[in-house]
Amino acid sequence: MSLAEAATAHVAPLANLLPPNARLLVQAGAGDGALARHYHALYPASSLLVVDADAAGAQRARAYAERIYQADLDTAGPAFYQQLTWADGWIFDTTLEQFAQPARVLAQLRQVIQYDACVVARIANGAHWQAPQQPARHQLEIGAMVALFEDNGFRVVNGILLNPGPVPADVETALRLQALRTGVAPELLLEAVQPSHYLIKAMPA
Repeated sequence: MSLAEAATAHVAPLANLLPPNARLLVQAGAGDGALARHYHALYPASSLLVVDADAAGAQRARAYAERIYQADLDTAGPAFYQQLTWADGWIFDTTLEQFAQPARVLAQLRQVIQYDACVVARIANGAHWQAPQQPARHQLEIGAMVALFEDNGFRVVNGILLNPGPVPADVETALRLQALRTGVAPELLLEAVQPSHYLIKAMPA
């Protein structure tokens, strides 16, 4: 897989986790617009609102989103979330783990989200063998990701491993030595470090 292919490998599977023909999707953070354009091609009548605290990000989103709201979800109060209660889905594309208080964001969202709406997130695997170019504020492994949703009133209904690939020989050797020292099965350590991200779909519990 080329670098360009790897950079967009998440778009189709992430879009497939979203509800079809959504009236309104809310995306946290501007991103590059690839997901929005892909979804709009499938469902032209859908509407996307992008929420970004950064003025440059909000400006960038004007190229592909119907509505833009410049706000910081970390500090937004109940009134902000209440106006978006009719959204069919919320998208966190490598943004949830960058918030200072991701649990607070999910807890606020849980207060207003409809019972049949969903949260879809692409979250960097904190256990991945290769450090990302932009480190996440919160280094989450799969167990912590699931707990983050469950502790804030959601149930995880789907999950996808993204970009799993072979581990370099030197990394595998180091992991096997770590397994030997800690008594953990080496297969568990090797499985944990392979996916670069997890795609998670959660709904109100």
